[in-house]
Amino acid sequence: MVVPRPGASSGPSVQVSIPPRRSSLPWRDKGGAHMRGDVRRAVIYPHRSVRGLHVTAARLVIAVIVAAFLSVGVYLARERLLFEHNRISRGLVELCDLTVLGVQTVDVFGPIGSTPVVVTKVFRFGDAPVRVGILFMASVIGLLAIHRRVQLARNFVVFLLILLLVAVGVMVFSQSFEIGSAEFAQIWLRMEVLVWLLVPWFSAFLFVLLEPAVWLGILWALAVQAYAFLWSAFRLAFCLAVVHYSGLLFVPLLWFCLGLLADLVYLMVFYSLATHTAIGRSWGKRAMWQF
Repeated sequence: MVVPRPGASSGPSVQVSIPPRRSSLPWRDKGGAHMRGDVRRAVIYPHRSVRGLHVTAARLVIAVIVAAFLSVGVYLARERLLFEHNRISRGLVELCDLTVLGVQTVDVFGPIGSTPVVVTKVFRFGDAPVRVGILFMASVIGLLAIHRRVQLARNFVVFLLILLLVAVGVMVFSQSFEIGSAEFAQIWLRMEVLVWLLVPWFSAFLFVLLEPAVWLGILWALAVQAYAFLWSAFRLAFCLAVVHYSGLLFVPLLWFCLGLLADLVYLMVFYSLATHTAIGRSWGKRAMWQF
């Protein structure tokens, strides 16, 4: 190839040899044949293979049967479940060396009946106003730091700040408003009983229709149901401990973050794990999720 000298209208030219460009694309072999399919299989995201699952009428029927069986089982064993729930939460409260005043029977729902709950001492604003101020300022500083560093969570943090301001306002300006541990446990159980009855319908359709083997989907649904029960008792014990030391200050935050939102989070975590394992069995371990 002959390239003229820059800025010169005439005169000797410079001959430059440019070698032919060789393709370094990974999907071409030495003979130029395409291997695009093999490369695509190596880099495709595993979760996209879920669109290849075939849902049949038999699977839908099995999912309905599993969900109905779990919901009816929860309703029939409601007294035993509530009793064990209170026993676990009370054991955790006593393990934290909190002041236990006794046990009180509370009504959950008419069809569900009543259940005993642990009664603990609850902090009041008049007991130590300085503690409320310190906890409030520390919480505000922590939330503002998250608001500054995590841009995605700013709206969520602003909502938590509003809840915190409302709670401290009630504690300071409406000290007659009180909520005991028994009332908090009653509200908590009313929410969680509904979760225990509704979770089987979500988990059955998510896992039974997802897993290649039906029995694995049923095991996932049972695991979610057991985890929902145990995690509820742990969360209740943690909330009672926070109420014991801070009173009403963090109750709105606890209710919002550890209530239905926490139930939705663990349901999505189980669904992600089940999807990961199901893809590995259905399509082979060609790639792994990167965390």
